[in-house]
Amino acid sequence: MVWNPGQELFGRRYIIERKLGEGGIGITYLAKNRRGELRVIKTLREQILNHPQWIPHQDKLRHDFRDEALRLALCRHPHIVQVENVFDEENLPCMAMEYIEGEDLGKRITNKGALPEAEALQYIRQIGEALILVHEKGLLHRDLKPSNIMMRAGKPEAVLIDFGLARQFISGGVQRHTESLTPGYAPPEQYAPIEQRGEYIDVYALTATLYSLVTGQLPMPAPARLQNFTLQAPKELNGSVSYRVNEAIMKGMALNYRFRPQSVEELLDLLGANPIPPTQPVISRPNTLPSWECAHIIPGISGRVALSPKEDILASVARSVIHLFSSTTGELLRTFTGHSDWVSSVAISSDGQILASGSRDNTIKLWSVTTGKEIRTLTGHSDPVVSVAISSDGQILASGSLDKTIKLWSVTTGKEIRTLTGHSELVVSVAISSDSQILASSGGDKTIKLWSVTTGKEIRTLTGHSNWVSSVAISSDGQILATGSHDKTIKLWKISTGKEIHSLTHFDGVWSVAFTPDGNGLAAGDHSGNIKIWRRS
Repeated sequence: MVWNPGQELFGRRYIIERKLGEGGIGITYLAKNRRGELRVIKTLREQILNHPQWIPHQDKLRHDFRDEALRLALCRHPHIVQVENVFDEENLPCMAMEYIEGEDLGKRITNKGALPEAEALQYIRQIGEALILVHEKGLLHRDLKPSNIMMRAGKPEAVLIDFGLARQFISGGVQRHTESLTPGYAPPEQYAPIEQRGEYIDVYALTATLYSLVTGQLPMPAPARLQNFTLQAPKELNGSVSYRVNEAIMKGMALNYRFRPQSVEELLDLLGANPIPPTQPVISRPNTLPSWECAHIIPGISGRVALSPKEDILASVARSVIHLFSSTTGELLRTFTGHSDWVSSVAISSDGQILASGSRDNTIKLWSVTTGKEIRTLTGHSDPVVSVAISSDGQILASGSLDKTIKLWSVTTGKEIRTLTGHSELVVSVAISSDSQILASSGGDKTIKLWSVTTGKEIRTLTGHSNWVSSVAISSDGQILATGSHDKTIKLWKISTGKEIHSLTHFDGVWSVAFTPDGNGLAAGDHSGNIKIWRRS
C-alpha cells in the first residue's frame, strides 16, 4: 500500500504530503505534523512484508524496525537526525523524524566533485562527534557513507541519518554481522558472517567517506584490496590533499583493523580535526637535568626520518619514494625509487655511504647514498618490514616486521644471521648501539626491549608509553635511548638502568626519532607531516 497526499496517520497527527523515496525494505514520505512542521515518515514496504520470502520473517522485520527507532531516539545530538514519534499505522511500524531540507553529501560530490579539504574535515568532525555519542551508547552505525549524511540547506551542518544497520556491540566481542553493507565503505571484517565488532568498523567507513569527499571517487571495495589491488592514496587523485590528511586516511582505511585508529577520537586527532591550542611543545623535565627545546621545523614531508651520522643529510619517506634533504636548510638533494609498496623505515650507515629501506613489499633494499643506485635486496620476512637499522661498523642490519620478529643480517653478504622473538605484536622500530652490542626494539605491544646483539638474548623490557612506540634511537655514546610514541610523547631513557629521564610532549603522535652525531640534537617526525629538531641546551 502506498499512501497518497492527504492521507492522515496516527490519529491525524501527521498528514502525508508526498512520497520521498524507497529502498529495498523501507519507504519514506514527507508529512506535516499538527504544528505544520515538515517531518519524514519512514515505514516498511508492504510488498516486502507480504513477499513469500519475507513472510516467515515479518516479526523480525518489525522488531528490527522498532529497534532502529529506539536506537535513534537514544542518540540525541545536533548532527544526528532526531526521532519525534514511533507508532503503528495499518499494521505497519512507523517512525516520524525531523525533515532535513538540503542534499546528501553523495549527491553533492556527484554534482560538484571533490570538496575542499577544510570543508570536508568540518563535516567529518561533525559526524565524528555524533559517532562518539553513538559509540558511547554501545552502538555501531555500520553504514556510514556520503549518501547517509545530509547537509542542512544554507548551513555548513552535516547530519547523520539511516540507522537501519546499526547494532549493539561490546568492544572486542565476536558477533554475527548482517549481510547488508555498502561496498567501498564497509571494512573487511564486515564481510565476515561472524567477526569481532569494535569502533574501528565505523572508523574505516568514516575515513572512506572522507576519501570520497576529498577525491570525488568511490573507494576501492575491501575484497578487491584483499586480492592485492592497491588503494590509490587520496593525494594521488587530488594533489591539494595535505600530507597529514593523506596519511590519516590511509591509516584509517587499513585492512587490518589493529592498524587503524581504534576510536573516532584517535582518527580526529590524526586528521587534526580536533582544535589544538596554538602553543609551543611542552617539555617536562627534572630541574637537575639538561633541557631540550625545538630548534626548527621542516614542514610538509613524511614523519619517517633518518639522519646521516657523517654528513648533513636527512632521509625521509613519501609513500614508496625516499627523499634526501639537508638537515640544516631543508633543501631536497635526491630521491630513491624501486620499492613496489610503501617504505616503512629508512636508516643510513655510520660512514654515510649506505641507506637501508624496509617496505610493505616484505623486502629490505640497500642503496648507495652517493649514486642513488640499489646495491641489493634482502628477503626473508613473511610480512611487511616495518623498521631497519644498521650497526655503526656497517656490518649488521637489523629489521623488524609485522610478523613480530627481528632479523639480523650481514650487510656484506645479505645473509640472515639470526631471528629474535619476544614481542607480542608487530615490531615497529629497531636501533643498534654504536658499539654494536645492544639492540633496542619497540612494538605495537607498547613496550621497548633491549637485546644482546651477540647472543640474541633479551636484556630488559621498558614500559611507560600508553600507545604504540613508533620509533627508538640510541645516542652515539650508547648512554641514552629515545623513544617516540603515538601517545604524543618522546621519552629519554638511561640504557644502563632502564630508567626514564625525560619526557618531551608533542601535540601530535610521533612517527620517528633520530639523534644527531654529537648526541645533543634529536629529530622527531610527527603525524602532522612535520619534522621537529630538538637541541639539548
